[in-house]
Parts: sequence; structure tokens; C-alpha cells
Amino acid sequence: IDHGGGTVIGGITPGGGLQTSPSWGGGNAGGGNLTPGTKDYLVAQVKAFQRIGDQQKELWGTYADMYLGGVRDPARHDAATLEEFCTNHHVPPPPAGGFQGHTPVGPLDPAKEALVMRVKAYQKASREQSELWKTFCGPTCDPARHEAEKLQEFITTYNVP
Repeated sequence: IDHGGGTVIGGITPGGGLQTSPSWGGGNAGGGNLTPGTKDYLVAQVKAFQRIGDQQKELWGTYADMYLGGVRDPARHDAATLEEFCTNHHVPPPPAGGFQGHTPVGPLDPAKEALVMRVKAYQKASREQSELWKTFCGPTCDPARHEAEKLQEFITTYNVP
């Protein structure tokens, strides 16, 4: 990594080899009422980048460990630091309308919370059951980040107690 010019960690190409758009592409950058260039926008941008995949998460982690004292939470860094990372690594803007396919985690309604608890208990019961959930859920393993309908589908399909 080079703070000024484009050296990349461990052979990971800028943007992790993915097709990306410039960091400041304008338009509705998503994530709610985020305004490009603000700290909240940059935090959302880095968090969305990490959710793209393991390479991107590892890139941010290595960067944070090497240059930011090991502090991996983007919200704990100033806007200039986040902007520098996003610019140097060609981080795409956060998705429009929030994180695609994911429900933000917040207070859960009691019915969904019960479904989440059932799936979590099922996962903890055995490695095989945990793998079934991972295969079913895709890249987002936290049951609380899925819609109640998807949780119910899993519970019904796999006869989760």
C-alpha cells in the first residue's frame, strides 16, 4: 500500500480485481441519506467494500493493521483517512438504497427474533447443521440480517426445531 500512489497489498489489484466505478461517481450513492464526501458516506463505503468479499475485507484489515494502529472499525477514523483508502484502492460507492439483499440489523420484532434464535441454535448444534445454513444463506451468515420469510423457509426446509 502506498498512501500517495497506487501500490497494492499482497497482489490484490485495486478494487480486488472487480469491475468498479470511481469512488465519487455522483448520483444517488445510496445507504439512505448519505452525502458523498461526508464521514458517514465514507464509513458506509468502506463497510460495503468489506462486504463484497474476503479479499476486500482482508485488504481493509491489512491496511488498518499497517497504517491505522490496528483499528478496523471505519467509524473510528476521520474522513480524510477513509477517503485516502477509498481513492487509493478504487473502492466503489456504497450500493444505492442500502445494502442489497440484506436487512439492517436493529431492534427485531419478537416473531423474527424467535426465528433468528431458532436458526442460531440449529447452527450451534453441529458442524453439519452450521454448513447447511451457510449453504442456504449465501455470503451473509448472520440470521438477523435476513428477512423473516427467508428464515421461515430455512426452518421449514430443514425441519429446524
